[in-house]
Amino acid sequence: VSQVLLSFPNIQAKNLAAIRAFGTEGKVKGPSTVLPIEVVQPSGAPPELTFFSALLPKPLEKGKILHLDVLTVFTHSLQPFPEEITQAEAQLVVYQDSAHYLSPYPVKVQTLAIRLPGGRVESYTRHPSAKLVDSELKYGSSEELPPFSYLPVIVHFENNNPFAVAKEVIREIEISHWGNVQITEYYNIAHGGARLKGEFSRLITLLCPECYFLVA
Repeated sequence: VSQVLLSFPNIQAKNLAAIRAFGTEGKVKGPSTVLPIEVVQPSGAPPELTFFSALLPKPLEKGKILHLDVLTVFTHSLQPFPEEITQAEAQLVVYQDSAHYLSPYPVKVQTLAIRLPGGRVESYTRHPSAKLVDSELKYGSSEELPPFSYLPVIVHFENNNPFAVAKEVIREIEISHWGNVQITEYYNIAHGGARLKGEFSRLITLLCPECYFLVA
């Protein structure tokens, strides 16, 4: 084996911002090596999936063990629901995924942990293995899964964090005759979460023992 295939649904892969793979060979996990990643299209692969290949520094022989850590970063994975809220309402979002990693290989055992930001959880897909403790939702463990196992899960929860989305980014690089470099960046940032419904008020009430202020 000279490569390890990583697969993602196309609807998820289109929002993939970064992917990294780190591997180490042996029964005991030691220092990891960064593995090159490239996009591949295996013969006979389902067209609904996007495949990446993590290239091993040397072929993995039969009976040997490889520890592989994969880091993926996705954007626009949280969708506001409802899409519009008033200023006094909490922001609720929906996250959709699979309780089973969509692996092209048979899987002996697997667990999934979703760490939420806190606050209330409106609903989540309930499977026999699902367990919600504080702000962590766990699915599994699942054993002896065939290739391309898929078990959809949906989590609807409170998330009042702002979602900064860069609508436009401009970078200006100025190089002087003396070799000095000056970089200036301009960002057009908007909130990508729920839209405001109704009016926005900046009225703040400040109270003290001797006075009463209403500040706008």
